[in-house]
Order: sequence, then structure tokens, then C-alpha cells
Amino acid sequence: MLDLYVAWMTDPDLCLGVARSNGAYSVNSRYNALHISSRLPKLIDVLVEEGFLEFSQGSFHRDTTAGQNRTSRIKPTPRLLSIFSEFGLESYELDLHHKQECIILTKDEPNEDNDSIRTKVEYEDTPQTIEMRQRLQSYNDFLAATYIDIPSLTDPWITRQKGQGEAQRIPIGQTNKFVRRIFSRGSWCLNGRFYGGWWQQIGKDLRKQITINNEPTVEVDYKGMHVAILSALSDAPPTRGKDRYTLKQQVLPNFSIVEQRTIVKFLVLTAINARDEKSAYRAFRSDQPTGSREKKLKDTELSLFLESFIEENPHLRDDMCSDKGIQLMYLDSQITDRIISSFLDQQRPILTVHDSYIVSTFHVDELSRTMSQASKSVVGKDLDFEQDAPGYSDVIRMRGVDRDRYLSTFRDVFATKDRTPQYQDRLRRFINYRKNTFPDTYWLM
Repeated sequence: MLDLYVAWMTDPDLCLGVARSNGAYSVNSRYNALHISSRLPKLIDVLVEEGFLEFSQGSFHRDTTAGQNRTSRIKPTPRLLSIFSEFGLESYELDLHHKQECIILTKDEPNEDNDSIRTKVEYEDTPQTIEMRQRLQSYNDFLAATYIDIPSLTDPWITRQKGQGEAQRIPIGQTNKFVRRIFSRGSWCLNGRFYGGWWQQIGKDLRKQITINNEPTVEVDYKGMHVAILSALSDAPPTRGKDRYTLKQQVLPNFSIVEQRTIVKFLVLTAINARDEKSAYRAFRSDQPTGSREKKLKDTELSLFLESFIEENPHLRDDMCSDKGIQLMYLDSQITDRIISSFLDQQRPILTVHDSYIVSTFHVDELSRTMSQASKSVVGKDLDFEQDAPGYSDVIRMRGVDRDRYLSTFRDVFATKDRTPQYQDRLRRFINYRKNTFPDTYWLM
């Protein structure tokens, strides 16, 4: 009922997926801390019969283009909505993640159709998992108390296109902020990245508009992080400021240097994750837009791009097509863990997108120092990073016309006239809910 209420508050057209099989409800699982049992589908059936829920039966189709959904879905009827409308509760006033496990261990197993299915692994706690969970729970509690939004939005969601022209709404609000740390292949040394938070589900252009506690933000990201980590671990000569994906020569005449860089970057990152060259080339093509020239590249042509990259970066030869990506994800998660911990200690909000970090414009200097310290701690070297816009301190250090121009931009960003009335109302309600616990900001409404 709580999930249905929040879904309705977020998007009146939103449905909830519900599992129908008994195997979906393991009462003693650490991933089912509320002990929800297999009686839930029967309860749903009764609510449907009594006119409280609309129900849509799920269907299994191996062909994902068949337009069928594997999971059954439910939605409140007008009868239930008449009850919901009397509550008057904001969705963030409800603890939607009570006892929810945030440290998740997974593995891939074949099903009866020999497809690979990712499943959650039950595990016994260790001092390491307990420490990780406590830190991540503290981070989630801090995020819950932090106001994160996009001021230009009238409604607190965005719509993005999925495959086959299907539209998906992403809630942009205060209930879609829960972060999990997910490890893979049954190992605590593989993956470990932080997943969750609506900012990971939107593009970079929209992320530039994010405000944290009503302050504009800046995103800072490590440059070519996985290649940089591999280079750092191999003791390769320092190449600070160099773009490894820009080759010295043009490989194929029908692709410009700019187009070539895009191909090389995507191909190299794909190759690091692949087990062999053929699977790397196949994966590269499958991710290219239909009808594009990149999708038509043959293995022999792609091998020319990859070999040219290796010739300019010979220390990375053994890392190509080595299935090292998931190990590198663990290392970058360790770096992120240190950065989150540092900001949490200072009670400063930070959002993560794997190898990039979003903070208030007033905290960019602190983020830069922390990123340098974290990379040195994990891989032994200070990795290059870049930011999408100057922070407030950067502007203050400027001189002349540039300084005046950016200060003018700051005034425009802070101007309430550029923020929708709906955003200001959402912020006002959140501040009223948090009352004295809402942090002081550099700019009041």
C-alpha cells in the first residue's frame, strides 16, 4: 500500500510490478527484511476482486520485442485513490527503505533456457560487510535529508526513450535517492560500484541543472578512468593532460579524427570488459545506432583501431580482451567509497555517477583535493580529472572579463525567476518538513 501510494504521488499513471511465483518470496532472506511472504499474491487477488486494484497479468517471452511484460502489474482504482487522497502525506515522509539491504552480492546462473540470470546471493556478515553497510546507511540517511532537484522542471519527472520507442518516466524527487553497493560473480572483489539515485538515470546535460539544497552544482569526473588505472598500475610514464583516445594518425579515411576518437574510446572500454576480440567487436557493433557507419564496421577494421591504440599504449596490450573491467570497477568503487566517506565526515552532500561526482559549486575545491587523495590511496597515483564548469572558487580566482561573465552567470543561476513555481513549491514544502534540520545555504529563496 505504501508503494502504491508513493507511485501515485510520483506519477498517477505509474504501475507497480509484482511477482506471482512462490519462489519470489523467501521470508528468511536478507533481501526481504520485511518478511513479505508468498501470501502477497493472494492478498492482491482479493483487492482486485473488491475493486481496489487494477491488475495486468504478466507473460514470459524470450523475444523482448514481443511487447509483453514478464512481470504482473498493479495500479490503484478510483476506489483506493479516494482513500489515498485523504492521507496528505509527502512521499518523503515515509521510510520506504526500512531495513532494506544496501550491500548486495550477486552471481550469474543459467536458467532452464540456458540464459544467464543474475541472482542475489545470501551471505554471512563479516566485519567488512558490516562496516560497508553502516557507512552506506549513513550516506543514505544523509541523502534522505538533502534536497536534490532540477529547478527547470514543472513536474518532478523526466521522460526518456527506451528501446523500441518505449517511453519511460524517471522520478526526479526525494524518494528516488536510495543507493546500493552491488558486488558481482559471488565475489567481494568484483564490481562493488554504487548504484541508485535518479541522477544516474539522466544524461549529462540534465545533470548540469541539478541543485543540491537549492545550490547549483558542478560535476567533476576522472578522465578515462579505467585506462588511467591500468596505466597507473603498470608504472607507465606519466601522461598528465594527454587524451589517450586521440590517435596520432587517421586509421580509416572515411572517419574524421573526432569520429575516430569516439570509436576508439568505446572500442577500448568494450575490449577491456570482453573475454576475447570477437566478442569485443560483436559487443561494439551491437551498441551502435541502427544504420550507422560504426555498426557496419567489420572485425578487420575494428582490429585496426584497436591495434593502433595499443601501438601508442603498449603497456595496455595484455589488458585488452582480458575481462578486467569488473576488476577495475572494484578499484573505482574503492575510490568512490573514500570520496563518499570524506564528504560524509564533513556533512557535505555528494552524488556519484561511478567515475564522476556532483557537488555544490561551493565545494568543488574540496572535491578536487579528495579525488586526488582517494586515487593515490587506491592505485598509488593522482589520476587526472576534469569538471564541466568552474566552481565558485574558480570564478573568484579569475580576473577581468571572464570573472565578470561567470559572476553574472552565477547571479542568473541563483535568480528565482529562472526556477519554476512548482520547483519553488516543492523546495518550500521540503524545508518546512525538515524545519530546523535543513542546512543553511549560501542562497535563500
